[in-house]
Amino acid sequence: MTARQQVQIEMFRHYLGVLGGESLGAQEVSADPVGQARRLFDGGVRKVVFTGPVRLDEPGSRAALDLLRELAAWGVRCEWRASGRPPAWQAFSHLPPPSGGADLDPWRAAYFPAKCVFREGPGFIQIRDRRSGALECYTVDESELIAAVRRLAAGADPDACDPAATALFAEHGLLVRAGGLRWWAPARLRRWPVPAMVV
Repeated sequence: MTARQQVQIEMFRHYLGVLGGESLGAQEVSADPVGQARRLFDGGVRKVVFTGPVRLDEPGSRAALDLLRELAAWGVRCEWRASGRPPAWQAFSHLPPPSGGADLDPWRAAYFPAKCVFREGPGFIQIRDRRSGALECYTVDESELIAAVRRLAAGADPDACDPAATALFAEHGLLVRAGGLRWWAPARLRRWPVPAMVV
């Protein structure tokens, strides 16, 4: 089992964070980042600052990336810094852009909410991915693949999931590979941030 990267977050009640006051304290990214994101949102957190860098090429950073993905899906503003050397920033371009130098300007320019999401219907899961610049839409209706999506989206280690499913998702870029990292990219769609036809 890979050691989880220890990352602290500072929480705020307002989207302006420090400028808006009302700090809610700090905590570590938990081993259940999906549940943590929901608890933070339900607790009134509207901005989170990751106080340490998140590596984009190590398996130990999967929980921090999961939390970033889930907080963005809840509409929580996130400030964070990236480190490591991913093969291409586009694989992470659905996450709120990290702070940093001018080399991240293309990420900032290309970002918009709900860029890589999934939603579940009766007997199927639809995945919509615009990270490439064009809409790629996948409908998953095989029970084994649906089970794998549910497990991966809940934060499961890809190595503990069906190898055939994870290989298929990796082939389509939905399971990101960067260095030693393997990470489920699509966020569960919580609400449409823009008119449905745009997404």
